[in-house]
Formats: sequence, structure tokens, C-alpha cells
Amino acid sequence: MQPLFSVDSIKQIEQAFVDEQGIELYELMQRAGASAFERARRLWPQAQHWLIATGAGNNAGDGLVVAKHALQAGFNVTLVALKAYSEFSGDPQKSWQDLLSIKKESHQTFDILGIEEAKTQELSFADVIVDALLGTGVTGELKDDYCQLIDLLNGIKAAKLALDIPTGIYADNGCCVKKGDQAIAFKADATVSFVAFKAGQRLGHALEYQGQLYLETLGVRNSLAYGEVPQAWWSDIEHLKDKLPARSMVSSKFDCGHALIVGGGDNLGGAAILAATAAIKTGAGLVSCWLHRANQAAALSYCPEIMWQGYSDAYDVSSLGRYQAIGFGPGLGRNALAEQVFLDTISAIKDAETPTVLDADGLYWLAQHASVELPKQCVLTPHVGEACRLLNAQQEDVFSSGRIEPQLSVDTAYVEQNRIKVAQLLAKKYRAVCVLKGPGTVISDGAQTFVVAGAHPALITAGLGDVLTGLITSFIAQGASVLDASLLATQLHFEAAVGVANGRRRGLLASEVIDELVIWLKQLEQSSN
Repeated sequence: MQPLFSVDSIKQIEQAFVDEQGIELYELMQRAGASAFERARRLWPQAQHWLIATGAGNNAGDGLVVAKHALQAGFNVTLVALKAYSEFSGDPQKSWQDLLSIKKESHQTFDILGIEEAKTQELSFADVIVDALLGTGVTGELKDDYCQLIDLLNGIKAAKLALDIPTGIYADNGCCVKKGDQAIAFKADATVSFVAFKAGQRLGHALEYQGQLYLETLGVRNSLAYGEVPQAWWSDIEHLKDKLPARSMVSSKFDCGHALIVGGGDNLGGAAILAATAAIKTGAGLVSCWLHRANQAAALSYCPEIMWQGYSDAYDVSSLGRYQAIGFGPGLGRNALAEQVFLDTISAIKDAETPTVLDADGLYWLAQHASVELPKQCVLTPHVGEACRLLNAQQEDVFSSGRIEPQLSVDTAYVEQNRIKVAQLLAKKYRAVCVLKGPGTVISDGAQTFVVAGAHPALITAGLGDVLTGLITSFIAQGASVLDASLLATQLHFEAAVGVANGRRRGLLASEVIDELVIWLKQLEQSSN
């Protein structure tokens, strides 16, 4: 697993490292530029003409070091400068003087263009474009000249490298700078992060704009050694495969867990069917599904291996204690019957202490009854809109205790800009594991926070959340902890969806992902042996 730090924490780590080593921060700038240059050479070995765009500050200094190495290697170099190099100070000025020295020693030259010159010249000569405009220095809106240059560079057909993070992406949250309704950010093919990963590099718009992400530690081998606390941890399928519940050849179906899915209100059966099917195909020994009687016949014909139980106006909750995990909410509905089902079920599973995954309409009803006592082992799976509703929900017993600050006017923009914080707040507020879905899903139990999965256009489709609910429920039923089940299921769900998309950007069906999950589970089991 990799720690994800804030920009401020990275600065503290850098300063502590140079103090420890007895070197200057300028040495890190030299290492950053050199490592970025070598990375670009490996990625694009045929590149001969390097176009390096510089703004102000240390990111520009990194870019000038790249220019120095490109010049030394005999490549053509063109600089596009938004700030005159004569106005640089500190370490960036040192990098500029180094470049001038190399120019003098090698008898090579390079062109320098201002923004107006760049707009009037044909820049298609560039083989590689390096974004050294602002990097992690983006804190507010971008000035017009930065916006204009980014738009110009994005329109050039060349390989594109961003230093640290694409200009226009906020490094702490992955959100994109907006100018009106338009997103403004450098669209990189690859990004080289320095020292350690920033939290925003695994979230939001960064996943669309940064391209392939690489890490150059610059000699800081252990970023955790300097006392800075990561905002979260990033993990992938390799780190998580050991969390797959063990399975013996001599086990019976009763040893592999009995999962229950509750949902599928009148004319809303599809969501519950998807969740239950995902649960049984991913290893739960037994799966039952309670859904409205009107959906029972269709469900039975879809998957006869699942025990479909229909209800109409009420159902018996006395047997809920016999299940190892419950997935509640897919397609439940928002009528009086659905509300009663929610209240009855929550009351029963609280007493039975059955691990529960709340999704979709289950989350809606939780927001209406935020003070209900949830089971000790509970998972919430909100998307951005549901997260808003849950945070805004009044819960006097929690708020009055002073454990967290009440968030009573949260909107979707707040959630998107504070995904890590929001997941942590929800986990603490409801004493549950929160799986905040979206580009870079954030999972937190209040004490530990992780970022898993990523983003893909094909995942923008109905039913995938229901499949995820079934998958988490299945792993819990098989013996995984609620946190481990959430982590593994979310990453596996993403990998399977991307795999079955197979290059498609749209048109993915949630039911396709269920079958792909079976393939991925087989691969995980084989790699773990």
C-alpha cells in the first residue's frame, strides 16, 4: 500500500529530509528534473524536440532542469515562459542560471516564447510537451494566460508529461479548476509525482487528466519516517488479494455463509436480482432474497439457485439472525411499505448483530431515520448525492456528543471537494464503514481510510452499485471483516468492470460484470496459491 499525503505534508517531508541529509532543497529540484527527463526518454525514446512550458515557482524550476538535461542530450528545446526568467528568484533562478551555463558550454541554443508568441506560432514541431506551469501550486482560479496556454498545449498532437500533477488539478482533492462551467487542466499522457503520492492523484478529475502515474522518490525512501500522517492509503488488487476469504475443498455450502438481499420493491426487482446474483456467483454458499411478491416469478426464472422469498404488505423478520450477512436496499422503494420494511429490518438485525450493507433506498431511509441504531458491523455505500443526504440528516444523539462537527448544509460540490473527509465523517457519524463511491472510491471506518479503484467511462451505467452491494455482502458472509470485504469487493468490482468493457466507453451492462467477477476470482485464487 502507498501513503497519500497532502501538499503541506509533502513540503514538511522534503524539508525534514534535506535537513537530515545536510543538503539544500535545490538538490531535490535537480533530482526531480533529472528523473522526469529520464522517465520521458524511456516513454518516448524517439522524441527529438522538447517543448517545456513554465510558469512561476518551483514547478517551473523543475521544468528548467528538464530543459537542461534535454539540451545536454543534444535535443532541440523550446521554452514557453509565462513569467520572465529574469524575474525568478531562489531555486528556480538557480535552475535558470544552470541552463544558461549549459547553453554556453555546449554552444547550443534554445528558443523562448511568450504566451502571445506561442499563440501565433505553429508548435506542431514538438515531440514532447512538458507541463511545468504550476503543478501542486494550484490553489485558486487560474489566470487567463495560464488558461490560454493550457488550451493551446492540449490541442497539440504530441506526447505530454506533467511534473508532479497536471496544472489545473488541485493536488489535495483531485478536482479540476473551473472557468465558468468549463474544466481547465493540462491533459497529460503521463505524470511524474515527486517524493510521494498526493491524495488528489487518486481522486476525481486527476484520474482523467494525469495519464499514467509514476513515482520518483528523489531519494526519500520512506516518506513515513518524518512524522507526517497520510490523508489515506492507496491500494490495488495485488495488495488486496490476500483478503479473499479462504475456502477449503472439504467445506459445505453452510461453511461458506448464507447471504440475504432485501429490496426489490413493486416493479423494482432488477436491483435486488443483480445484487443476489452477484452474491451467489462470487462464493456465498447460500443466498436468499426478499423482494416484493410481484417480482418473485421473474426472479426465480432468472436464477433458480437463489431462494426468492416474496412479500406484499409485511414480512417476518424473526429469522434474520440466521444469516451471516445482509445486503439491504437495492430497489426497495420509497413508499410507506418500504419505510416499514426498513424500520423492522434494522431493529431486527441490530438485535441479531448481523453484519449489514446498506445501499440505495436503504441509505435513503437511513437519512430519514438517522438516529436509528445500526448493527455494530455495518457498511454504507453512498454515491455523492446520497452522501449529501446522510451528512445533512439530523442525528441529535451524535451531534450533541461533540464527536464530529454537524454538517447541515452540505452540497454535492462539498462532497466532491472533500471526498476523504466526507467518508471519514460518515463513518464516524454512523459508526460504520463508509464506501464513498465515485472516481477514486474512498473507504473509511473512521480510523483507517483507503482509496481504491479508479475511473472509467463505461462504469457510468445503472446497476453496478447493486452488483457491488451483492459482492460486499458475499465476502462478509464468507467470513471477511466488513472493512476487508469492502476494500476487496470495491477493487475487484472495478477491475472486472474495466476488463469486461474491453475498450468500450459506453454500453456496459451490470450483468456482464457479474460473470467477469467469476473470472477475476479464479485469477486471484490462482495467484494466491
